[in-house]
Formats: sequence, structure tokens, C-alpha cells
Amino acid sequence: MNHDDPGVRRLLGRALMLGAMMAVLSVSTALAANGNKGTVKVHEGATDVGRIVSEDSHVCTFHLHFFFADAGQAGDWTIDQTAPTGDAAAVISGSYLTDGNGEYQTVEYGLPIGHYSLSWDGRSDQNAKHKTFWVTCANSPGPIGGIG
Repeated sequence: MNHDDPGVRRLLGRALMLGAMMAVLSVSTALAANGNKGTVKVHEGATDVGRIVSEDSHVCTFHLHFFFADAGQAGDWTIDQTAPTGDAAAVISGSYLTDGNGEYQTVEYGLPIGHYSLSWDGRSDQNAKHKTFWVTCANSPGPIGGIG
């Protein structure tokens, strides 16, 4: 093989570029498999039928919808009351285990009127998800018509 031939040099260059691209892809795939690729949304009312990727930042009652995660991903979540309403830790909390599609939904919850912060733990401290939202109706804290 003549390495001075422009055609051979192009072919070798393409082979090197393809190899580099495959190495980058395999590293990024391995990193993604170890991370918390999901997202969590606060949604008004009871559970959703499908994936609704919009956020409801003002709710009366609500549920949490976690999706785009790995199948069988497990962890904990906590809702704290935050300023300007107050400073109460873990007013509602729970754990989750995603289904075969990488999804999990909680039951419908109610909280007193106020400002709240959701922390959704992933596979490590670096993978936590956070959301803030307002409850705009007076409710007793806890599940609405179910066990959470």
C-alpha cells in the first residue's frame, strides 16, 4: 500500500475519523447508562394517561410524573415547604421504582396553600432533580383518595 497515494491517505483518514467517532459514542453511552436520564414533572390532579412534558407550576392537587429514565430505576423523593411560605422539611415523601418504560407516577396529593420544593433523587447525589411549585387551594397534607 502506497501511503503517498492521495486516495489511500483519504481512506486512512476516514478510517481514523470513524474509529474516533465510535470511541466517543461508546463513552457517552456508558456514561448515560450510569446517570439519571429521567425528568420529573409536577402535574395538576390525578395521574396522566400519557407523557405530558409540560410543567404545572401552580396546582390545587397534584401528582408527580417521572419519565425518560431507565427501566427499574429506584430512588426517593421529598417535598419541602419553602420560603416565602415557611420552612418545613419532608411534608410529603416517598420512593419510586420505574416500570419497563422508565416511568413512574405518584398518587394524587394535596398540601396547604404555599410554595414547595421537590427533590427527586437519582442514582447518586449528582443526579438529583429539583422543581419548585405553588399549591393554590387549601388541602390537608397527604394522598387524595389513595395510599402514597
